Amino acid sequence: MYSSLKSARKQSVMKKQQISSYAAWKPSKPISRGAQAYHQAVTYASWHIDNMAEMIRLVERRVRTDDIVVDFGAGTGSSTIYIIRDIPRKFFLFLVDNSPSWLGNAYSIFHTNPNVRCLLLEKNQDQYQTLDELMGRNSVNHVLSANTVHLIPNIADAFEGIYRALKEGGTFTFQSGNISRQGREKGVLMIDDSVERIHDIAISIIRRDNRYKHYQKDLNKRMQVMREQRKFVFPDPRPLNYYVEILKKIGFRNIRISHKKIKVSYKDWLSFLRVGRLQAGILPEIGGIKLTAKEEHDRDEIITKASHLLFDELKKHNALANHKSFTTEWVYVQSQK
Repeated sequence: MYSSLKSARKQSVMKKQQISSYAAWKPSKPISRGAQAYHQAVTYASWHIDNMAEMIRLVERRVRTDDIVVDFGAGTGSSTIYIIRDIPRKFFLFLVDNSPSWLGNAYSIFHTNPNVRCLLLEKNQDQYQTLDELMGRNSVNHVLSANTVHLIPNIADAFEGIYRALKEGGTFTFQSGNISRQGREKGVLMIDDSVERIHDIAISIIRRDNRYKHYQKDLNKRMQVMREQRKFVFPDPRPLNYYVEILKKIGFRNIRISHKKIKVSYKDWLSFLRVGRLQAGILPEIGGIKLTAKEEHDRDEIITKASHLLFDELKKHNALANHKSFTTEWVYVQSQK
């Protein structure tokens, strides 16, 4: 018994030495308004709470005391709050993201917690670091990724980096509300479904409402030019099999798929859609990336009007919507090295 206690203490010391070897990232600039607005709109929204509860239900039994866990794509820390609160063991958590402006918000919340560190994926020319380049090979017990994978363009590289960073037997679990899946029930929406429809309605508002006459000129041309910006913020959904085949090819095993229908209140979703950083992808035809105060006001006004029209449309024609909410689907993928 004494020998096993001594071994456990030695492993704990080695783990702490490993943790201290990572140079914790600190922000060098103020937190962006976009990061703060996103965090406020998402963190305590009921759809996000339900989503994180399901994800943590799937992973919490796997996490052991003193494990090294990565919140990959931690962003503003909206997922981190629930990972820390609802996994009932002491573990070391690394918040990894490629955006210093968003990670700065997470840092402001968690930097006093001795078991949490922020690490930034640096960009070298056109390529971001992979997780193993940042943290080393065979160094991590578990990787969790909430609402992130659908945003990553070079998903195979990211998944390979996660695989190499994981220890043998380590797990990788991700989820997204923007993964297309065969068999999805009619009336169940993805993030992209609502964003695309709001964009279409917003364009029709600009075309017919003379209060926005200033934006009518060359609107079709701007729509073509701005498509890339729209798809940067809200990429086209990729099918579930696309992710699964990449995981298999890399070498992940024990791949398990689940999905959950989640109600989204119109109030919560409107708060999400009114985040300026997101509006730059919903309706970039007004103002583009660098817009005036007037353009920012008009863009928000039009998106708000379009959102209410969408909600009215769903209430009337979507069997899974009611006067308070509509129905979405989140897909969860678990795998193991």
